[in-house]
Amino acid sequence: MNVKKMYGIFFLIYFTLGMLEAYFVLYIPLFYYEILAVNRNNLAFIQFFGYLSLILTPLFAYILDAHIESERNHKIFIFLCAFLLCSCFSIFLINKNILLLYGIFLGIYFLSRMILRTIMSKIFLTLSVESPKIKHHMILIVNGATGVSFLVVSLVFDFIIKDVFSLLQWEMFFMIGWLLTLPLLSIVLFLRNNTIFKKIELKNEKLDVKSEETNKKFQSGVLIFGIFLFVSFFLACSDLIFLSLVSSWVFTRYNESSLRFYFAFYYVITIFSLLGYLFASRIAKKRSNILLLFIFCCVYLFFLVLLPFSNFPMFLLIQCGLAFAGYIANYMYVSIAQTISVNTRYKTFVYQILVMSQSIANIVFTPLGTSLSAFISVEMLIFLSSILFAFSCGIQLTLVLVNKIKKIKDFR
Repeated sequence: MNVKKMYGIFFLIYFTLGMLEAYFVLYIPLFYYEILAVNRNNLAFIQFFGYLSLILTPLFAYILDAHIESERNHKIFIFLCAFLLCSCFSIFLINKNILLLYGIFLGIYFLSRMILRTIMSKIFLTLSVESPKIKHHMILIVNGATGVSFLVVSLVFDFIIKDVFSLLQWEMFFMIGWLLTLPLLSIVLFLRNNTIFKKIELKNEKLDVKSEETNKKFQSGVLIFGIFLFVSFFLACSDLIFLSLVSSWVFTRYNESSLRFYFAFYYVITIFSLLGYLFASRIAKKRSNILLLFIFCCVYLFFLVLLPFSNFPMFLLIQCGLAFAGYIANYMYVSIAQTISVNTRYKTFVYQILVMSQSIANIVFTPLGTSLSAFISVEMLIFLSSILFAFSCGIQLTLVLVNKIKKIKDFR
């Protein structure tokens, strides 16, 4: 399969994943917090167990690296995950008042997303070894697809939801969300007569010889560095403690008109996200990625501190700044994780271990924020996130200085 077709597959998969993420991050929390007004402690309990499937990612990545080799098995996993992603939304549609069904929806979604992303990461890592240009194109396409999906869902919300308290309109909105997942099934047509993984296996065999020669030397210099990098990004993801509450916060802090404008304005925030990734793809080739990660995490922290004191126009500007800086920081972390992992024997496994910091942050901070929001204001949660984020920046500064002095690795 040529690279352009691979780009198309990546865009289709990550568009669907981004669309589902938009529902999880923006709309379903608003629906549960303000429309159904469910017990937040019960919801947090369901969220915790739903997110637990994320910790299986490195295990599956190891199995994928070490034991799953055939073209047929890879494709079976992709087809199965595509089917599960398209069908799990229907479980949620059965009865949204039953939180257990929402929990099952979460578990199936995160499990199938985990398997699918792990397989796509294996492809990404192998192709990125072939060419740094492909690496940056892949990161841009993946996150560009996510941004476009958020834009599409926000437009659908604005078109369907005329009365924010109308359960019938919400029902229709969620039904359209399910329909938007169905194009993912067309991936069968892309993969049916194409060979992807045999080519990857041959490349991996050649690369493993080189990896075994340099693996010990590389790992001894990077292991501790990677651990501290993992911890710093985990703390940087502490904004998850309030992110699922943002829509509800806008609705209660300002008004319904502001909420509608926020959703309608979301495409502008999406554009800033895409600009962030475009900018990141340019500067990542010219500067140390760990230094750029530190700089833009500090920029993100600056906007985060201002957020609780903002009026609505300022809130929108801050959201654009957070999107721009946050997406650049995420780009740099993914690039560093890729650089570290391709020099190891089990590339996909090591890569998933490094990016699992965000998964663990989801398990910890999202349910915690939901539970605490029952008696603590969102402003206080943002303040708590800012403190943790400041610790993250401190760790990153230390890594920048160590990298500069000892020259462990030039992360480009």
